[in-house]
Amino acid sequence: MLPVTPGRPALPCAILLWDAAEVADPPAEPCCLRTTAEGDRMVVYRTGPGGGVVALADALAGARARPAGGWWAPVVVHPIANPVPRPELLADPVLAPVFRHLRGRRRIPVAAAERIIELAGPR
Repeated sequence: MLPVTPGRPALPCAILLWDAAEVADPPAEPCCLRTTAEGDRMVVYRTGPGGGVVALADALAGARARPAGGWWAPVVVHPIANPVPRPELLADPVLAPVFRHLRGRRRIPVAAAERIIELAGPR
Protein backbone atom coordinates (compact mmCIF):
# COMPACT_ATOMS: atom_id res chain seq x y z
CA MET A 1 0.00 0.00 0.00
CA LEU A 2 1.30 3.46 -0.80
CA PRO A 3 1.92 5.77 2.17
CA VAL A 4 -0.66 8.44 2.93
CA THR A 5 0.64 11.96 3.48
CA PRO A 6 -1.50 14.01 5.90
CA GLY A 7 -3.67 16.43 3.93
CA ARG A 8 -3.28 14.46 0.66
CA PRO A 9 -5.58 11.72 -0.62
CA ALA A 10 -4.33 8.14 -0.83
CA LEU A 11 -2.86 7.42 -4.23
CA PRO A 12 -4.19 4.56 -6.33
CA CYS A 13 -1.71 1.76 -7.01
CA ALA A 14 -3.60 -0.21 -9.68
CA ILE A 15 -6.25 0.05 -12.40
CA LEU A 16 -9.40 -2.09 -12.52
CA LEU A 17 -11.19 -2.44 -15.86
CA TRP A 18 -14.97 -2.63 -15.53
CA ASP A 19 -17.65 -2.49 -18.19
CA ALA A 20 -20.66 -0.16 -17.85
CA ALA A 21 -22.77 -2.80 -16.05
CA GLU A 22 -20.03 -3.38 -13.46
CA VAL A 23 -19.71 0.37 -12.86
CA ALA A 24 -23.49 0.61 -12.31
CA ASP A 25 -23.56 -2.49 -10.08
CA PRO A 26 -20.04 -3.29 -8.81
CA PRO A 27 -19.17 -6.98 -8.82
CA ALA A 28 -19.27 -8.81 -5.48
CA GLU A 29 -15.84 -10.31 -6.19
CA PRO A 30 -13.98 -7.86 -8.45
CA CYS A 31 -10.76 -9.01 -10.06
CA CYS A 32 -7.58 -7.51 -8.68
CA LEU A 33 -3.83 -8.01 -8.67
CA ARG A 34 -2.43 -10.88 -6.61
CA THR A 35 -0.50 -8.31 -4.57
CA THR A 36 -3.58 -6.26 -3.59
CA ALA A 37 -3.52 -5.55 0.16
CA GLU A 38 -6.12 -4.20 2.56
CA GLY A 39 -6.29 -0.42 2.18
CA ASP A 40 -4.97 -0.33 -1.37
CA ARG A 41 -6.70 2.23 -3.55
CA MET A 42 -7.43 1.43 -7.20
CA VAL A 43 -8.63 3.42 -10.20
CA VAL A 44 -11.83 2.12 -11.82
CA TYR A 45 -11.64 2.53 -15.60
CA ARG A 46 -14.93 2.06 -17.47
CA THR A 47 -14.37 0.19 -20.73
CA GLY A 48 -16.34 0.56 -23.95
CA PRO A 49 -17.92 3.62 -25.56
CA GLY A 50 -17.66 6.67 -23.33
CA GLY A 51 -14.96 4.97 -21.28
CA GLY A 52 -12.56 6.58 -18.88
CA VAL A 53 -11.75 6.83 -15.19
CA VAL A 54 -15.05 6.95 -13.29
CA ALA A 55 -14.33 5.87 -9.71
CA LEU A 56 -11.81 4.88 -7.11
CA ALA A 57 -12.05 1.61 -5.15
CA ASP A 58 -10.53 0.82 -1.78
CA ALA A 59 -9.66 -2.79 -0.92
CA LEU A 60 -11.25 -3.96 2.32
CA ALA A 61 -8.97 -7.00 2.48
CA GLY A 62 -6.05 -8.54 0.66
CA ALA A 63 -6.36 -10.49 -2.57
CA ARG A 64 -8.03 -13.89 -2.39
CA ALA A 65 -7.55 -16.74 -4.86
CA ARG A 66 -10.46 -17.76 -7.05
CA PRO A 67 -11.01 -21.52 -7.40
CA ALA A 68 -11.01 -21.19 -11.21
CA GLY A 69 -7.88 -19.00 -11.18
CA GLY A 70 -7.18 -15.32 -10.76
CA TRP A 71 -7.60 -13.07 -7.75
CA TRP A 72 -10.32 -10.93 -6.21
CA ALA A 73 -10.71 -8.56 -3.25
CA PRO A 74 -13.74 -6.97 -1.57
CA VAL A 75 -13.82 -3.25 -2.32
CA VAL A 76 -15.70 -0.06 -1.51
CA VAL A 77 -16.35 2.00 -4.65
CA HIS A 78 -16.19 5.81 -4.63
CA PRO A 79 -17.52 7.46 -7.83
CA ILE A 80 -15.42 10.53 -8.63
CA ALA A 81 -16.83 14.03 -9.02
CA ASN A 82 -15.19 14.56 -12.42
CA PRO A 83 -14.87 11.39 -14.52
CA VAL A 84 -11.84 11.58 -16.80
CA PRO A 85 -12.79 10.44 -20.33
CA ARG A 86 -10.42 8.36 -22.45
CA PRO A 87 -9.62 11.20 -24.91
CA GLU A 88 -8.47 13.37 -22.00
CA LEU A 89 -6.36 10.50 -20.61
CA LEU A 90 -4.72 9.96 -24.00
CA ALA A 91 -4.05 13.69 -24.48
CA ASP A 92 -2.16 13.92 -21.18
CA PRO A 93 1.58 13.18 -21.53
CA VAL A 94 1.76 11.55 -18.08
CA LEU A 95 -1.37 9.41 -18.49
CA ALA A 96 -1.23 8.46 -22.18
CA PRO A 97 1.44 5.74 -21.78
CA VAL A 98 -0.55 4.15 -18.95
CA PHE A 99 -4.00 4.21 -20.56
CA ARG A 100 -3.17 3.76 -24.25
CA HIS A 101 -3.10 -0.07 -24.25
CA LEU A 102 -5.11 -1.30 -21.27
CA ARG A 103 -5.56 -5.01 -20.74
CA GLY A 104 -6.66 -6.66 -17.50
CA ARG A 105 -5.48 -5.25 -14.22
CA ARG A 106 -2.26 -3.29 -13.98
CA ARG A 107 -0.16 -1.16 -11.69
CA ILE A 108 -0.26 2.61 -12.03
CA PRO A 109 2.94 4.66 -11.69
CA VAL A 110 2.99 7.26 -8.88
CA ALA A 111 3.14 10.23 -11.30
CA ALA A 112 0.05 8.93 -13.15
CA ALA A 113 -1.77 8.26 -9.86
CA GLU A 114 -1.09 11.82 -8.71
CA ARG A 115 -2.34 13.17 -12.05
CA ILE A 116 -5.57 11.12 -11.85
CA ILE A 117 -6.26 12.47 -8.34
CA GLU A 118 -5.62 16.01 -9.64
CA LEU A 119 -7.98 15.60 -12.61
CA ALA A 120 -10.69 13.75 -10.69
CA GLY A 121 -10.98 16.37 -7.93
CA PRO A 122 -13.03 19.54 -7.96
CA ARG A 123 -12.71 21.59 -11.18
